[in-house]
Amino acid sequence: MNTTAYFKLVHTGLLSAYRDRSMLITDLIIATGVPFFIQFAIWSFVYQGASADALPQYTLEETYLYYVAVLALNRLNNTYDLIFRVSTHVHEGQLEGIFIKPISYFQYNLFIFLGESLLYYIPILIIAIFVIASGNAGSGVVGFIMLSLVNLFFCFLLGFLMSLSTFWLTRPDMTLSFQVILANVIGGTLLPITYWPDVLQPLMRYNPFRLIISGPAEFLLRPSSGLLIELLSLYAIWFFIMLAAYKIIFRFAGNKYSGAGG
Repeated sequence: MNTTAYFKLVHTGLLSAYRDRSMLITDLIIATGVPFFIQFAIWSFVYQGASADALPQYTLEETYLYYVAVLALNRLNNTYDLIFRVSTHVHEGQLEGIFIKPISYFQYNLFIFLGESLLYYIPILIIAIFVIASGNAGSGVVGFIMLSLVNLFFCFLLGFLMSLSTFWLTRPDMTLSFQVILANVIGGTLLPITYWPDVLQPLMRYNPFRLIISGPAEFLLRPSSGLLIELLSLYAIWFFIMLAAYKIIFRFAGNKYSGAGG
């Protein structure tokens, strides 16, 4: 399959996101803006009543920036449409028509997912421009942008792996809810991982959802070679784990699937 065909799949995904303007506005303004103002009010109150050494991890300004970043990353790395699309293909018997195309089902979904994500990458660039304008340009901004780009592919693999559960489920609701809960809790959207109890630190630091949500935000706030090596190592380890799991599970999923052409 040539490059033009891949571009058309990306274009298809972009148009599907752009033409649903009501959802686009809801996602970028309401679903991202409202949670930030809630966090703004909560942490303003928390820091106002805290002593100087009670919250040593981040300053109030860093906490604001953290939540702006993680909320934007949470919306960018959202696999709801991917999981729902795979579920629709399975339950409506549409896979036969897709399998005969000169592209794998994995690549077909990948390029559509990338197209759907393009508009949601704009807030990431706005955050980077804001940080540069505030005089804090440096490795943190560059790393934030680069890690966010890596996240698109990593998030797709994670979401596609989760979507394979729909081969065994009647509806995708459980998988969709599971994805949202994990991203918000162990991904670092609810609370920065440094504020969790020590007993939960291994779970919060080494789970794959941290990599797509809080990881780039942490590097934006406190860039260091140690953190970069840690994140890149986790990306590599989880990538190979999920890729191997995908190949095994997809083989069983293909045996499970049966359709009459859709």
